[in-house]
Amino acid sequence: MLNLALLKSEIVLGALALGLLAADLLLPEGRKRALYGLALLACGISLFLTGSALLPAPGVFGAGVPLPLPTGGGPAAALGAGVGTLWSVDPFSLFLKMVVLGSTVLALLLTMDDSSIPDSEAGSFSCLLLLSAVGMMLLVSATDLLLIFVSLELVSIASFILVGYERRNPKSNEGSLKYFIFGAFSSAVMAYGISLFYGATGATSLVAAKPQGAMALMGLLFILVGFGFKAAIAPMHFWVPDAYEGAPTPVTAYLSVAPKLAAMGALARLLTALVPAGSMDLTLLLSLLCGLTMTWGNLVALFQRNIKRLLAYSSIAQAGYIMMGIVTGDAMGLQGILIYSFVYVAMNIGAFALAVALAADRSDALDPYDLDSFDGLSSRSLPAALAMTLFLLSLAGIPPLAGFIGKFYLIGSAVGTAHYGLAIVAVLNSVVSVYYYMSVCYRMFFTAPRKGARVPRFGAGIYAAAALALAVTLFFGVFPHRLAVWAQFSAKFLP
Repeated sequence: MLNLALLKSEIVLGALALGLLAADLLLPEGRKRALYGLALLACGISLFLTGSALLPAPGVFGAGVPLPLPTGGGPAAALGAGVGTLWSVDPFSLFLKMVVLGSTVLALLLTMDDSSIPDSEAGSFSCLLLLSAVGMMLLVSATDLLLIFVSLELVSIASFILVGYERRNPKSNEGSLKYFIFGAFSSAVMAYGISLFYGATGATSLVAAKPQGAMALMGLLFILVGFGFKAAIAPMHFWVPDAYEGAPTPVTAYLSVAPKLAAMGALARLLTALVPAGSMDLTLLLSLLCGLTMTWGNLVALFQRNIKRLLAYSSIAQAGYIMMGIVTGDAMGLQGILIYSFVYVAMNIGAFALAVALAADRSDALDPYDLDSFDGLSSRSLPAALAMTLFLLSLAGIPPLAGFIGKFYLIGSAVGTAHYGLAIVAVLNSVVSVYYYMSVCYRMFFTAPRKGARVPRFGAGIYAAAALALAVTLFFGVFPHRLAVWAQFSAKFLP
């Protein structure tokens, strides 16, 4: 029973997700919008259960006292952490679970004001979003390849449906189909890799396995393909632009952060704690993938005229930055992964929240997410233009915003472990990203608004999501030590 008690957050969230689906069948059409509130409540309950094990530690708002790391019964049950048969619930996984749940809350807030999701489908949509979150929460705790595979499939199947949720939108159908095809291929490759790994080690448990030889190495490489697909690591990223452009914007915002961060967290556990990359001579390969991912994402983003595609390629580049922490594998690198994951959720979903608000104003255009939606925004809504500028500057890593501290830790870990070439590539890519982020800012402040442009209207959900995201971006930019201390404690594995 201890094993199941460690997963109480996932069990509660999964049960409430199924409850939402049942309520969707029972409620009349006019009252189904209330299910968004129940979905937010479900996330809040799960967030409380998850955070209660982590908040007594040195935290965001106070000094605190470090908690001991439990390894079995007694203290494990009290702290909500410990090692199960297939999973490990430790500070690292608890931190990322809170990030996933925070992403889900912000995506639900955006959905409440997005017209592409009818209120009559609030229950089924929320259920899929919560089940996807359950898969990610299991993924960041998994220490067995079978649970990793099942968790990724739960996330993928829910994501396929969410991307194609606008059934009458050809772009949504195209994006979902491409996502499905690439996902099916990567799943097959990953399953084959798991079979090779099992053949080489005689176990699927990564805690007990001692991989050696060419077969185990080949298995790990195939498993890396599966993670690369979910985290949008180049060259396994080709599904991203079309899927992000075609999906409903709240889904795009969600997919751009939560699955990527969960996959990176699981990959960090695999290649730093369970099967260190250096022991399998994978460090050079990971460095090349890291550099390729951030470079390709930033270079292609330079030529985008659709804000969703621009942020899609930006998210590919962000995956490259986060991957630096896996390449280095040291304490600072793991802290950088956690810090950047936390702030990336805020600044990226905040940017999407502004895009949703502006798209609602585009009744005169075929593409409501074209960059000309931002023309003259400062003259129509100065607070919105300033908020978008802060989100973009944070994505670029400009101090004193939260994105800077994340990149500082990641690039610092590369320098500290003598990965100087990777650090230089990261700095150069950050400079490149400033150009396309600032091109959006230029439109907002120095371009005349288009004829007939109106003041954007913010619904309560969009306003709440943007305000929360902006508060995180500013607070942890000005007081980075609060988040750094929390991440320092959380960058610990149990196995």
